[in-house]
Amino acid sequence: MGILSDFEDRVAAGIEGVFAGAFRSPVQPAELAKALGKAMDDGRVVGVGKVYAPVSFTVALSPDDDAKLGAFKGTLGGELATFLIDHARERRYELSTRPAVSFVTHDDLRLGRFRVSAALAETTDEVAEAPTPGRRQTAITDIATVTVDDMNHDVALRGDQIIIGRLSDAQIRLSDANVSRRHAAFRRLDDGWAIEDLDSTNGTRLNGKPVTRARLHDGDIVEIGVTRLVYHDPRG
Repeated sequence: MGILSDFEDRVAAGIEGVFAGAFRSPVQPAELAKALGKAMDDGRVVGVGKVYAPVSFTVALSPDDDAKLGAFKGTLGGELATFLIDHARERRYELSTRPAVSFVTHDDLRLGRFRVSAALAETTDEVAEAPTPGRRQTAITDIATVTVDDMNHDVALRGDQIIIGRLSDAQIRLSDANVSRRHAAFRRLDDGWAIEDLDSTNGTRLNGKPVTRARLHDGDIVEIGVTRLVYHDPRG
C-alpha cells in the first residue's frame, strides 16, 4: 500500500500543481483525484482471472463551486481521467474503455463539499458538458447513489442488490460492532430501490423508525448501527 499510496500522492500533487493558483474553489483537484481513486477501488468487480473497474465517474459539486471552476472543468475532467487510467494500471484493473469524468451540480451541497459516484459502464452515448444537437443524451446521474458516513464518495447502486454488513465481500462494508455480518441490503425495484433488513441482530431504521423492508425515496436516511446512509434518487 505504501508504493500505491505514494503513486497516488504524486499524481494528485501533479494535478494540483497544474491548476494551483487558477482555482478559486475550495474543492481542489488532489481531493477529487483521491476520492475518484477510492470510488474506483470500491466499485471494482472480480471476474474470471480479471478485476474489472468502473469507467464512468460523476463529480457532484455545489452550484458555487461549479461556477468557480468554470471553464477548467473540461481540462480537469481529462486530467482526472488520465489519473484513473494510471490508478487502474497500478492496481492491474481491467478497463472496458477510457474512464470518463463528468460534472453535475447538486443544490444540497455547500461550498467546498462534493460527492463522487462510479459505474462500470457509460450510461450515455457521449459524456459532454452540453447536449449536442441531434444526438440523444441520457444523464449519467440516472444512477441512484448512497452517501455513507465516513466515506469521501458516494456509492453507486447497480445490479439487483447491494449487501451492507461487516463481511469482507459486502458491497458496503461497515466496521461497526453493532452491525451484523450481513445486516441489510438495497434491493432493486422496477422503478427504484428498497431497503431490506436481513434478520440483523440490532435491526435497520429508516428515517428513525424500525423497518423490515421499505421502498426508498430521495433523501431517505437509513441507519445501520451508528452509520447513516442517505439515499439519492436521480429523479428527485
